[in-house]
Amino acid sequence: MIGIVVATHGCMGIELVKTAELIVGKCENIEAVPFLPHESGEELTQKVKQAIADVNDGDGVVIFVDLIGGNCCTISGAFLRDEKIEVLSGVNLPMIIKLVNHRHEGLKD
Repeated sequence: MIGIVVATHGCMGIELVKTAELIVGKCENIEAVPFLPHESGEELTQKVKQAIADVNDGDGVVIFVDLIGGNCCTISGAFLRDEKIEVLSGVNLPMIIKLVNHRHEGLKD
């Protein structure tokens, strides 16, 4: 199953995950990573790294970020070196629900 990380400025990702779970039920292998005002880029890097490790069961991870070019996007982009990680910007509720419902299909080459 593809793991999902939702990395956003503030707590938007947490709320998106909660809302998705209201619609589709409890979601496994999904973690929201908030980037809070008092945190450094290094702290965010460590949180994203840990979230990837927590949700990755070997099928790959999709990292959803809020803003292309923002801190969450830039830091998540560093993990693209791993061939089983993808980063998508402009996260929204339909994106999360669609991946939750289809992630058993795996990442395509």
